[in-house]
Amino acid sequence: MIKDVVFKKLKMLKDDRGALFEILRSDEKDFIRFGQAYVTCCNYGWVKGWHYHKIQYDNFCCVKGKVKVVLIDYRKDSSTYNEINEFVMDSYEPSFLKIPPFVLHGFECLSEPECRVLNIPTEVYKYDSPDEYRLPLNSNEVNYPDWKNKKGY
Repeated sequence: MIKDVVFKKLKMLKDDRGALFEILRSDEKDFIRFGQAYVTCCNYGWVKGWHYHKIQYDNFCCVKGKVKVVLIDYRKDSSTYNEINEFVMDSYEPSFLKIPPFVLHGFECLSEPECRVLNIPTEVYKYDSPDEYRLPLNSNEVNYPDWKNKKGY
């Protein structure tokens, strides 16, 4: 696994009324800080990627549908530089994924009609100077052929 990445299955508590699962608590070792929370939607067959952050950690949980998240360690001084990790996240089997800075990431919707991913990043989005750095989906800098011919941004 890429250094500093955290992936864990979440415990689902069920009863006759429905279900509940905790995503991230401020008393856990994986919690750094709260910046904001948002949900990003992606239509079936589309890919959102590639991008990375220089400061921000992302904390993902798929809350609707199914998504494949791909991470590539973009940190040249890392022991896992250029390593690729793939995670399938499903709203019916909830999981948590912590993505550190300088880890390139993107995701593909695997469910119809869409998937929804909750992100609880450590930083507030700064519209005037966002901590977001993008590469095209078919970038020659990225050695991940699965998305070369997909619809994406």
